[in-house]
Amino acid sequence: MRISKTNVSVGMGGTLIITIFVVLCLMIFAVLSFVTAYSDLKLSNKAQEITADYYYIHGKAEEQLAEISDVLYGIDINEEMDNILKKLSDIDGVYVDEENFKLQYEVFGEENQKISVTLNLLHKDRFYYEIEAWNLSKIELPVYEDEIIDIWEGIE
Repeated sequence: MRISKTNVSVGMGGTLIITIFVVLCLMIFAVLSFVTAYSDLKLSNKAQEITADYYYIHGKAEEQLAEISDVLYGIDINEEMDNILKKLSDIDGVYVDEENFKLQYEVFGEENQKISVTLNLLHKDRFYYEIEAWNLSKIELPVYEDEIIDIWEGIE
């Protein structure tokens, strides 16, 4: 009885195939990582722009509210209602609803958003306002552009 041992070796061809497979997998993962990082960069830049614009228009809306408050503070309680409404309508950008004693104004941002404010006019010993609505909304739906980038050159 003869027992033969066969020594099968992968050889040079098998090693080359495994090396090519490993390099190909690493390249695919590198490209996927780059695309994910670039998408995250675009998203965070857009979020930063929208947030900065929100705080800008929120400040403008607060300034408009302070101007209305100053006018209301300077009004005499015995003054005629027509004169009071005239003083309030003279404020730039303020619409006066005379029937319901409401003030409305809007502040527009550069990043497709606006703040709409509605105030109720009230009076007891003096004139004051109550905020009925303070809404942030989109002006129109955004249009997103796909940007094709050259992976070998990267981004600037």
